[in-house]
Amino acid sequence: MRFAIIASFSALLASHAAAATGTHPPPTGVEALADSSGTAKSPADYTVHDLVDRANKALRGDSSHGDLSMTIVNPKWGERTMQVEGWNRERAYAFISILAPAKDKGNVTLRRKNEMWIWIRRVEQTTKIPASMMHTAWNGSDFTYEDIVKADSVVKDYTHKLVDKTQEKNRVVFKIEGIPKKDAPVVWGRIMLWVGVYGDEAVPLKEEDYSERGELIRTISFSDIKRLGGRLIPARMECVPSNKPGQKTIVQYSSLEFDIPLTDSFFSQSRLQKGVR
Repeated sequence: MRFAIIASFSALLASHAAAATGTHPPPTGVEALADSSGTAKSPADYTVHDLVDRANKALRGDSSHGDLSMTIVNPKWGERTMQVEGWNRERAYAFISILAPAKDKGNVTLRRKNEMWIWIRRVEQTTKIPASMMHTAWNGSDFTYEDIVKADSVVKDYTHKLVDKTQEKNRVVFKIEGIPKKDAPVVWGRIMLWVGVYGDEAVPLKEEDYSERGELIRTISFSDIKRLGGRLIPARMECVPSNKPGQKTIVQYSSLEFDIPLTDSFFSQSRLQKGVR
C-alpha cells in the first residue's frame, strides 16, 4: 500500500508509551486545511498532489511510534494475529518488531531508505532483503516488503488527476487517479485513491491498485476514523486481494504518537538483535 503501510504501513507504526486515544467525533466542514506553517488554506487552494501527500502522511507524520494488531485471514490455513510495534521517520526509516505470537516474538524488520533487513530470532540470523524478494509477502500478509520500502511512492512516483469531488455530511471526498511517471520504478500501472477532508485534516479512505493491463489487483479500505496521538486517522486498514477469494489482511492501530525524536542510530543494524528494549 502506498498510503500508509503498511501504513501504507511503514506505518505499521506507533507507541511505546500509549498515546492519547480520544473518542471525539471528526471535525465537520471543509472550511480550511492548514499548511505546514499553520496558515489556514481553503481546500480549493491545495493541488491534488498536496492532498495525496497529506493523506499519505496521516499515519506517519515526520516521525511516529505505535502499536497495532495485524490479522491475516487465509481460507487455506485459517486466521492468525500478530501484535506489532513500530517506529517510522521521514518516510525513509522504519523499525518494526513483532511482539506476539510467541513463535514470531522478537523478529524485526529494519528499513533504511531503499534497503531492508530482517532479524529472525529463532535462528539468530540477519538477512538483507534482495531486490528479487521485494514483491514477496511480509510475514504472510497481503502487504509486501516493497510496500514498506516505498511507502511514499504514491506521492513521488505518480502524477495525480482529480476524478471526482463529493460533499458529504462531515467531509469532502476527493477521488484521485495516479498514473506512473515515465520510467518510475513502480509495480502498479494505475492507482485510484479516495481522500477524505475533515475540516483541516485529510485522511485516506480507500485505495485500488491496478496492474499495467488494467486488472484490479487489490483494494485497501480505511475506516474507524478517530483521534490517536492528537491526529485524525483511520485506525483500521483492510487489504483484500482481488484474485484470492476469502483472503484479507486487517491492520488495527491501538495507539499512535507523532513527531517524536528518533536518531539515525535508532534505525541501525546493530539494534536488530537487541530488539526494542
